[in-house]
Amino acid sequence: MPAGIWNAHLFQVFNTISWSIVLSMPMVLYFKHLHASATVLGVVVALNPLLNILQIPAAKFVERVGYRAFVLRGWASRSFFIVGMAIVAALPEAVGREWRIALMLLMLAGFNSARGISVCGFLPWLTLLVPEPVRGRFLARDQIAGSAAIVGTMLMTAGYLTRAESRWSFAIIFLASYLGALVSLIFLRRIPDVPVPHGSRSTTPVPWREMLLYPPFRSLMIYNFVVCVAYAAAGVFWVPLLRDAHGASDAVILEMTALSNGVMVICLLVFGRLIDRTGSRPMLAVSAAIYVLHFSGWCALAAGVLPFNLKSVLFLQITAGLGVSLFNLANTRLVMGIVPEMGRSHFFALFSVITSLTLGSLPVVWGAGLDLLAGWHARWGAWDWNRYSVLYAALVTIMLVSHFFRVRVPEPQAMTTDAFLQELVLRTPVRGLSRLLARRPFS
Repeated sequence: MPAGIWNAHLFQVFNTISWSIVLSMPMVLYFKHLHASATVLGVVVALNPLLNILQIPAAKFVERVGYRAFVLRGWASRSFFIVGMAIVAALPEAVGREWRIALMLLMLAGFNSARGISVCGFLPWLTLLVPEPVRGRFLARDQIAGSAAIVGTMLMTAGYLTRAESRWSFAIIFLASYLGALVSLIFLRRIPDVPVPHGSRSTTPVPWREMLLYPPFRSLMIYNFVVCVAYAAAGVFWVPLLRDAHGASDAVILEMTALSNGVMVICLLVFGRLIDRTGSRPMLAVSAAIYVLHFSGWCALAAGVLPFNLKSVLFLQITAGLGVSLFNLANTRLVMGIVPEMGRSHFFALFSVITSLTLGSLPVVWGAGLDLLAGWHARWGAWDWNRYSVLYAALVTIMLVSHFFRVRVPEPQAMTTDAFLQELVLRTPVRGLSRLLARRPFS
C-alpha cells in the first residue's frame, strides 16, 4: 500500500457521515414528513446519479488541473449547499409545504451538481495511486470505512429523531452533515497526489463512440445497465412499503439501514483479501443470487405471506448487506482493471455517467409506476398481488436475467463460480484455522 493511503480511508469515514445524511435515508424521511409523493421521492433519489452526467464535460479538465486539486475544489464547493439544506429544514410551518419541498430539491440539485463535476477525478487518481495487486484489499478497506460510518450515522440519527420532535430536528442533523464535510476536506488534502501520465492532456476530440464500443467495456456496461435497472427501484419501494403498509417509525427504518451496513462491514472483512485471488466475476454471480433471495423476501412481505417481524427484518437486511457489498467491491475492481490507461479519466466518466443515468432516471419511472398502481389488488389465495408485490416480482426477474449478461464480461484471471465457492467454503476457513493455530491470526 502506498504511504499516506490511510488518509483516504479517514476521508471516506467523514465524507460518508456527510453524504449519508443529505443523500440517504434521513433526507428521504424529511420528504416523507412533508408528505411528498412517491414520484417526488423518486426525484430525490434520482438527483445524485442523474447529475453525474456533468462528469462528461468535466473530464477534459481533470488532467489540466491535477487530480487532487480538481477533487478538492469540487468537494469544498458542494459543502456550502448543506448549509442551505439546514436553513430550509428550519423554515417555519407558515412557509408552505410545496415551497419547502421545492427549496430542498433546489439545494440537492446544487449539491449534486458540484459533486458530479468533481467526482470524475477520484477514480483515476486512486487507480494510479493504488497498485493493482492490492486494489481489492484497498477497496474493501475503503468500503468498510464507509459502511461503518453509515452504521454509526444511522444509529445516532435514529436515536436523535426518537427524542427530538421539533422543526429544528432535521436542521440540526443537516448541520452535523456539514461538520462531517469540513473534517473530510482535511483528510482529502492529505491523500498523496499522483502526477498526470504523459499524453493524458491531449487536446484532440474525445472518441466517445469508439470508447463505448471497446468490447470489454461495452460488455461491462450492458451488464451494469441491467443490474442498475433493479437497483434503481430498490431505494424507492421499501420506505413507503414499511411506513404506509406496516406503520414503521423513522427510527426503525434508520436502524434497518444501519443493520445492512453492519453486515457489509463483516462481509468486506471476509472478501477484501479474497477478491485479489479469485477475481471479480464470481463475486458478481454470488451477489446476483443473493439479491434474487432479497427481492423475493420483499415480494413475500408485500404480498402478506411473510410477516413483518424481527426474523424477516434480519433476513432482508442481511441479504441486502451481502448483495450490495459484493457487487460494489467486485464491480469497482473490475472496471478499474478493464479500463485502459489511455483515456482513463474519460472511460471512468463514461462508465459513471451511463450507470448514474440508469440509477437516476429509473427511480422516477419506478416511483410513477408505484403511484399509478395505488389501490390495485388481486388475490391468489393467501398471496395478495398489489403494487409492491408486482414490482418486487419484476425485480426478481431482472436479477435472474442479469446472469446472461454477466457471463459475457471478460476477466481472464478470474476463477469460475464453482471454484470460487470451493475457495470460500473450504480453503479460506482452513487457512484461517491454520493461522489461528499458528498464533498468526492477522498475517
